Amino acid sequence: MKNEYQFFDRQSFVQASFNEVARIVAEHGHPCLDVCCPAESTERCLEHLAVVASDWSYDYSLIDAHLETYKKANAEIREYLGE
Repeated sequence: MKNEYQFFDRQSFVQASFNEVARIVAEHGHPCLDVCCPAESTERCLEHLAVVASDWSYDYSLIDAHLETYKKANAEIREYLGE
């Protein structure tokens, strides 16, 4: 199966790349949350990715949505564990 993507310009390609990396990073953190362990590295990675996207003037709203989900989940797990 071959996927072909076409982008109208470099900016569209880079934006799609930021969004895809954010999705992959967020998915990678799910197993930690599934076993009630804070996914701190996922949170830090998404935070850094959002900063880079912002610094380069890209839309980081999707990254931020993933980040806020992890911030909330991690905080709830830390509270539950008494940390």
